Amino acid sequence: MRRERVQLRERRLEVVTVRYDAGRFGRGYKHRPKSTAGIRVVPLADAVVEVLARYLPGDRGSLLFPEASRYVLRHGYLRAVRQATRHGYLVGLDLRGPHDLRHTFATWLEDDGIPTRAIDELMGHAATRRPSWASERGSPMGAVYRHTTCAMEARVVRALDARLATVRSVLDGLDDGTYTG
Repeated sequence: MRRERVQLRERRLEVVTVRYDAGRFGRGYKHRPKSTAGIRVVPLADAVVEVLARYLPGDRGSLLFPEASRYVLRHGYLRAVRQATRHGYLVGLDLRGPHDLRHTFATWLEDDGIPTRAIDELMGHAATRRPSWASERGSPMGAVYRHTTCAMEARVVRALDARLATVRSVLDGLDDGTYTG
């Protein structure tokens, strides 16, 4: 990613070109992502803007992370995972590499109630032609990245408990004749 694609004041970055590292199959830059959906604007959180402001190169044509090879990113990520695991975090997760962060991003957004259509756009996943009722599910590829969290499961249990309490109240009213329906 080039420096010119990061707008700190607007708190966003543009995904237009793609750097790739395909091992023995080559590495370099593609003038565009795999699909048109991959060309997108991603909003930046305050914490990300703060860090980028400290490390952005001055030259607008410069690479944002010039030393960021696949190896360097993976090594740094796995080192952070090992350290977090030693401190009792990330227990039970099958983490394999920096790509896990895309799964985390999508899952956090869904967990906070962001519509799947918005998540798909931010992730660069193309929507397929489907009936309108199916659009709530998002793209098939988007579903690969979104996972159920403990917090989601807890909300499901609370929602079911609330509904079942209502049903029970109605049934109790039927039993004692107080329900007037």
